[in-house]
Amino acid sequence: MQISIKENGGPAFFPGLAKPRTVQLEALPEQDQQELRQLIKDSNFFQLPQSTAPEPGNPGRVHYTLTVTEGEREHTVCVLAPVKPQALDGLVQCVRRHIPC
Repeated sequence: MQISIKENGGPAFFPGLAKPRTVQLEALPEQDQQELRQLIKDSNFFQLPQSTAPEPGNPGRVHYTLTVTEGEREHTVCVLAPVKPQALDGLVQCVRRHIPC
């Protein structure tokens, strides 16, 4: 399984520097893998509406595009910050913690 995240918007946003960053779950310690899998489950990630662009009318607000790929299954969701519900915010924050610098 892999999870990609891309952060866009906000006052310090530079479009040319905004590239998706990816976490390979298999490269993480088992405990971190389990945490991310649980957050995906708790947020009902694969049941969320598919989206790749932020809601219209919110220019400049930070938004995250999150893509989870598991085998043949792939799902992408774009969410505005602050992220709601809490389980989805937990997933976004956990992925951000595991992104290599």
